[in-house]
Amino acid sequence: MLINQRRPKKGCALLLFIVLWHYFFSSSFVLRLDPKIFWPTIFAIAFVILLMKREVLQGTELTLFKFLYVGFLVCFLSADAWTSIINDVYFFVYLGVAAMIGRNITTTKVMKTTLGFCVVHLICIYIQVFVPNAYKSIILPLLPSYSHADILYQMTYNASFYGFTVQTSMAAMYMTIGAICAAIFAKHSKRSITKILYIVLVALFLTGVLFTTRRGSLLALCLVLAYIYFDTSGGKFSKIVLLLLGIAFLLSVGVDWIPGMQGLLDKFDRLSGNMMNGRQTIWGNALSNFWNYPLFGYGVGNSSLAGGGALIDNAYLAVLVERGLIGSVIWFIPIIWTFIKTYSKKKHASDMDNIAQDFSLYIQLLFVIMSMMENYFGQALAMFIYYVAVLCEDFTRMRGNYEID
Repeated sequence: MLINQRRPKKGCALLLFIVLWHYFFSSSFVLRLDPKIFWPTIFAIAFVILLMKREVLQGTELTLFKFLYVGFLVCFLSADAWTSIINDVYFFVYLGVAAMIGRNITTTKVMKTTLGFCVVHLICIYIQVFVPNAYKSIILPLLPSYSHADILYQMTYNASFYGFTVQTSMAAMYMTIGAICAAIFAKHSKRSITKILYIVLVALFLTGVLFTTRRGSLLALCLVLAYIYFDTSGGKFSKIVLLLLGIAFLLSVGVDWIPGMQGLLDKFDRLSGNMMNGRQTIWGNALSNFWNYPLFGYGVGNSSLAGGGALIDNAYLAVLVERGLIGSVIWFIPIIWTFIKTYSKKKHASDMDNIAQDFSLYIQLLFVIMSMMENYFGQALAMFIYYVAVLCEDFTRMRGNYEID
């Protein structure tokens, strides 16, 4: 039986803060515990809480666990079964922790805490851009020493900024998550001043993505924000006119004045306007090598073997070569089913103030788009925020709570 609660207990709220701390600060060896110890420990706590409350798996949670279990069995037939099994276990761990969060904490609380951590990353990127000496003396020492040289080189010569991460792709992901949360709060805010503040925050996150020079992340975020914009109440015609006027204004004054835009334009110049950045060669190698193990794949976590030693920045292809035809079908069935179900419920919903439903749909949409350019659906840690969004909506619906801000 699910507990019908509106406010999370202090213990659960603290646990949420600790979990999201380790998720968003995963790049720092100083500020977090060993993930191989921390996440299994939290999973064990989640399991104990489940038993103590005498709750059972149900709904989307049960479906995801069922397909994960079947996919786990398929790992035994992959080319590297042992590595595949070890890496696949982490999906169970992150799903279990996400289920604990969705079951015991309101979506609004989850989103506000998530947004808070994203703002911290936003501040770190702005410090790196505008106060580089402070960044070098305060923030950089908290990151692994092996990354310092590359971070300093990129921020000096290529105008690519990492913030509080060791990869620009991670920084961009945090910016996009923060922008989506802020956009949802702006959509549901009743007070004009609060709505304006959230819209300003969305703009700041957009410039944060620009500072990372991640073109795919920028495109994906713009598409999701456009969907959110047209998903709000009001006439579609007036929205289209307003959007066109905004685009015309930017073109008339020039886009190079936007913070971070010049670095992105310079990256286009260096790569002759090509957004693929060598990905097509890696994808071609992966497709050719896929036929070595077509049914059960190379094993979870071994996509680089098929990519000729390089990471496959496409989740759909990475999952295919890692899990094979059979394993990838098993993997994507619940993802596709969940997306269709969420979209259908959203389309026919009478309650337009359901924050949980928006959070789930927009994060899923982000993953669907970004998985064409990054391995979002194929990485356990990246999937954690996906699981959180999906299960928050599912448990909110089962509790009968339609949360509004």
